[in-house]
This record gives sequence, structure tokens and C-alpha cells, in this order.
Amino acid sequence: MKWGIVLAGAVIMTPAFANDALQLLARMQTSLRSLNYSGQLAYSQGTDLATYRITHQAGEEQDSVVRLDASESTQVDKTESFSLSRFDPLYAAKEENYSFDFGSDMRVAGQTCKVVVARPKDKLRYLHRYCINPDTGMLLKYSMMDRDQRVLEQLVFTQLSVDVDTAASPIADTATMVEAAAFNTAPAPIARMAAREPAKVNTPDNAKLGNTKLVFGHWDVSALPAGFKVVKVISETEEKAAPQIILSDGMTSVSIFISPNGAPKVEDNITMASGATHILSHDMAGHSLTFVGEVPLATLQAIQKGLRYVD
Repeated sequence: MKWGIVLAGAVIMTPAFANDALQLLARMQTSLRSLNYSGQLAYSQGTDLATYRITHQAGEEQDSVVRLDASESTQVDKTESFSLSRFDPLYAAKEENYSFDFGSDMRVAGQTCKVVVARPKDKLRYLHRYCINPDTGMLLKYSMMDRDQRVLEQLVFTQLSVDVDTAASPIADTATMVEAAAFNTAPAPIARMAAREPAKVNTPDNAKLGNTKLVFGHWDVSALPAGFKVVKVISETEEKAAPQIILSDGMTSVSIFISPNGAPKVEDNITMASGATHILSHDMAGHSLTFVGEVPLATLQAIQKGLRYVD
């Protein structure tokens, strides 16, 4: 039997409940790619709000996405960066970085969903709330909040139709969640640059390992903030002049774009923010570095300070 302990109006979740929450997250990941579904959703990032029609066929990696409120100015670039595939896969969720529990059930798009909350254990991350249909495993609502409970990013389905015959069965072991691929948290222009297929991809297994160093090319990433690790490295090619190192803490990712020698020098740190996404540009050892992630600015600064150039 699984018990929750009630103390002074708060519910303290036992490990059994946390495991149930992780399993529902794992089922959501499978459902996002294994279900046939179509619907409309609203997506907000900071003060920006957009509505989309989204269609997915079972087994397909990407959704078919059409922005419904696009103006003439937003139609200039026909490439749509939004996709639910950003949630698939999450990396194996690290319980040392987040605690997992359930919130109250909700009704979204005419369906009942169960709230899973991933609470950060430090100031380096944001809080994530997923509302998942327990019958189909489909994500109906998602929000990301800062420490002051301000919503930085949110999506919610207003209409949704799911082919129940393609619904995934529950996942028994969350340890099987994929760690090798990355979902991209970059804003649209950088996301599209990262999406180009590189000629060569180095995984963390290809890194040069020293006694305490983890080096990719000329870059030592041994001194990362707690909980983050390298999950993918995209090498420099003729078509893609900016190598990319992708980090993850289990729930979100950070991309480091490295411009080649001869790029214009960034004299001072430059920062930008849009909703939960922060961007930090910095010059180091004759290279221009851009850090992008849905994490607090202090997290990008800690990653930047820990990065070392190895000649």
C-alpha cells in the first residue's frame, strides 16, 4: 500500500508516489510519439501567445504544426519551431535534481488529467508541471514556473482528439527512458540552426577522458553545475560552422554554440531572455560562445564560468 503523509496542510510524498509520478511521465513520453492525435492548443512564452493546430501520426518523430494566429509578418518565415517532440525524450529524470509528486486532478479540453510536479531542489532550475491523461498518457497541459510561482512558459490544449486504439500501455521501468537524444530549448532561429543534420556527431563516449577532465575538442566541461552532464556533441562541419555541446539535468537542456576562430569578438557578456529561455553570449580564447537554455540566467553563468579552453 502507498501512503502520503499529511503534515500542517502539506502532503509529503513517499518514494512509492514519486515512482508513480515518474512512471506517468515516462508513459507520456511514449504516448507523444505512439498515439494518433489532433487538436488545437495555446502556447505562451513570457508575454507572447500563439495558437496552433497540431496533428500527429503514430510512430512519427515530428508533429504537423500550423500556427492559426499568424500575421503577415510571422508568415515570412514558413519554418515553424514549435513541436511537442521537445518533451520526447526527456533524459532519465534525476531525483537528486528534482522531487516528483502529484498535484490535484484537472479537466482540460474536456478530459481528466493528473498533475505531475517536478520540483527543483536548488536555484539552478525551474519547476515543471505536467497534466497527463492517465488513460491515454497524453499531455494536456504543461507549465514552467520560477521560484516566485510566475508562469514563464505554458501550453494547454483547447481541443484534442486521441485515437484510443493507439494508446500506449504503462511503462514499468523508468530507467529505460532514452538518454542519447536531445530536445532543443533554443528560440526559433537558433533551434533551426541546431536542427540541421551535421556530417559528424560525437557522443559523450567519444570524449577525451583525463584523470578528472572531460574534454570535447578544445573544450573542458568538467566543472559543470551540479546535476548537469554532456548528452550530445555536434562537431564542426563546413555546413555548420558552430559546434554545439548539449547538456541536460534530466528535465531540461542547455546548448552551447561555439563560433570558429575569426568570428567577431564579443567584448562583454550579452544576455537576453524570452519567457523561460535565457541566452548568454561570451568571448573566450578567441571564440564566441552562445549559451541557450530554459534555465535561470545564473545557471548559464555558472556553466560559462566552468568552461575551459584546452590548447
